[in-house]
Amino acid sequence: MNLSPAIFGLRPLQAVDLDAVLAIAAASPEAPRWKPSDYAPYFASATASPPLLRIAMAAISMGGPEEKVVGFAAGSLLLDGQQNLCQLDSMAVHPDLRRHGVGTALLRAILAWAAQNGADHLSLEVRAGNTSAIRLYERLGLRPEGHRPRYYADPEEDALILGMPVTQVCNQADFH
Repeated sequence: MNLSPAIFGLRPLQAVDLDAVLAIAAASPEAPRWKPSDYAPYFASATASPPLLRIAMAAISMGGPEEKVVGFAAGSLLLDGQQNLCQLDSMAVHPDLRRHGVGTALLRAILAWAAQNGADHLSLEVRAGNTSAIRLYERLGLRPEGHRPRYYADPEEDALILGMPVTQVCNQADFH
């Protein structure tokens, strides 16, 4: 992908983005292998209402003649009055554009949405061997909360559960 890594914007994920999202996920062995139909509830999120809310964001390149999806993130929020848990369901950045702030911006957008909608806590699963993603999450304040043996397939791998209070994220002044 030939574009300036520093020039990108965020917007809600749209159905027209699906092919690009699937291509990014396919180029990212650590990303979940969702079927196209798995994304449908995220496109319909504008009509969703409590207790279950969903969001999906796309990172869009802004440096060329046409916009291209360079990353995406999807999250869900269960407003149960107890945990009000936001789950980062999926996130991937095109391999050529990693370590340029795209993943940080996507995660911050999900966290801001979660805070605006009443989330108390954010949680996610990550492949135990995905050290780049783990470093990103820890840099943003997520901490280990658990472990799921053999959670992932193709290849089989354990999952680490990371999480943090959403208010902690919203109060942090420095995200870099």
